[in-house]
Amino acid sequence: MALTHCMSSFFEAAVAYFWKSLSWLNSRCRPIRPMGHLQMVIGFLLISYWAYSTISFNRQVVSVWLTERFVHHQMRTKYNATTPSNQKIDRQTCCFLTDLAVDICGRPNCTSPLCPPTPTLHELKSDGSNAFFIETSGSGGLNIRQACAVESLAFHNPNLTVNVLFMMDDGHHQKQNKSKVMIKTVEKLREKYENVQFIVADLADYMTGTSMEKWFHCTDWRTGAYHISHLSDGLRFLTLNKYGGYYFDLDVISVRPVTFYRNFVAAESGREFGSSVIHVDYGHPIMQLAVNDFTSNYKRDVWGHNGPDLLMRVMKTFCGEENFNAINYVSCRGFGALPTSTFSPIHWSNWRSFFSQRPANETGAPGWITKQVVGVHVWNKLSFNETAYKNSTQEYVRLVRHNCPVIFSIASETF
Repeated sequence: MALTHCMSSFFEAAVAYFWKSLSWLNSRCRPIRPMGHLQMVIGFLLISYWAYSTISFNRQVVSVWLTERFVHHQMRTKYNATTPSNQKIDRQTCCFLTDLAVDICGRPNCTSPLCPPTPTLHELKSDGSNAFFIETSGSGGLNIRQACAVESLAFHNPNLTVNVLFMMDDGHHQKQNKSKVMIKTVEKLREKYENVQFIVADLADYMTGTSMEKWFHCTDWRTGAYHISHLSDGLRFLTLNKYGGYYFDLDVISVRPVTFYRNFVAAESGREFGSSVIHVDYGHPIMQLAVNDFTSNYKRDVWGHNGPDLLMRVMKTFCGEENFNAINYVSCRGFGALPTSTFSPIHWSNWRSFFSQRPANETGAPGWITKQVVGVHVWNKLSFNETAYKNSTQEYVRLVRHNCPVIFSIASETF
C-alpha cells in the first residue's frame, strides 16, 4: 500500500511534467498550425522517449528514491498509529538510519520512528564569556550552599554569563523535590543578577549527536556506585567541548575575578589535578580528548577514574610530559595547571577547619586567603552534613557573608 502510494506520487509528478512540457512544445509550434494533431503525436513520442531513457539509465536513483519514500512512509504510518502527537520520541529506541532498522545501540527492529534532528539549547552560545554550573541530582533547584557558589561567581565576574544547567533524566522518571528554600534561592538570584541564567535540559537531548550519546544509551553506567558523580564528570567535559568557557563545581566559592586566567586545570595537591574548576577556549582540542577518553576508558566502579584521573591522563598525552611538576603553559602549548593555592588553599583532609569557630576578635581574612586565591573549594562531598551557624565566626560563614550577600540575607540561622 505504502509502495503503491510512493509510485503513484512519482508518476503524478511525471504526468504533470509531461503536460507542462507539452504546453511548452505547443507554444513553440504555434506558427505551424496546419500540422494540428501531428505536433501532438510528435510531442507525445518525444516525451515518452525521454521518460523511458531517464528511467532506464537511472534505475538505481529511482529505486533509492522509491525505497526511501517507502521507509519514511512506513515510519510515519507506524508513528501516527501508535504514538500520540504530543509524546516525546525515545532516542534509545528510535530508528537511527533511514535504510536500516537499527537503533542508536545497533539493535535491530527499532520500535519508534526515525530519530528527530539534534535539538539546540538556544540560550547557550559559544562566545567565550560562558561559565557553567551543572546540577545532576534532579532536584531542579539550589540549596543555600549551592546558590552561594553561583552568586559568588556572578558577584565577582559581572561580565561572565553564568549558566546553571539543571539536567533532567526524563526517560528514567526523575522526581523533583524542590523545597521552598531551593525555589527561593533561584528566584533571588534571577532577580538580583542579570548575568545568571537557569536552564533546564533533558539529558537524552543534551547527548544527542555527540560522542557520548552511545555511552549514555547503550552502556550500564547507571548501575555503578558513583554513577551520578561520573555523569557529572562527563557532562562538564562535554559542555566545555560544546561551548567553551569556565566550569565550576557547586561547592567552589569565588573570592576574586577569574577572567584573568584562561585555558587551565587546577591542581588539588602536589601530585594531582582536580576537575572542580576548568577553563578552555571554544574548540580547544584538549576537551575533545577528554570526551573521547571518557567514553573509551570509562570505569563505573572507580570514583576518580572518569574525572581527576582522566584529566591527568589527558594532560600527559596532550603535553607529552609524564612528570606532574613539568606540566605547565610551556610544555602544554598554552594550556596549563594552576597551583593548589588558586582554588584549593585548604586541602580536602583539613575540610573541618571551615567550620571551626575563630576567636571573636579575629575579624579579618585568615592568612591562607592570599592574593593567589581566586576561589575556595569547600569539599561539599565531605562537609555537607556539617552545620553552619549564621551568627558564628566559622570561616565558611565568613566566606558566605562576604561573597554571597544576597544568599546570606535569606539563609536561616543554620544552613
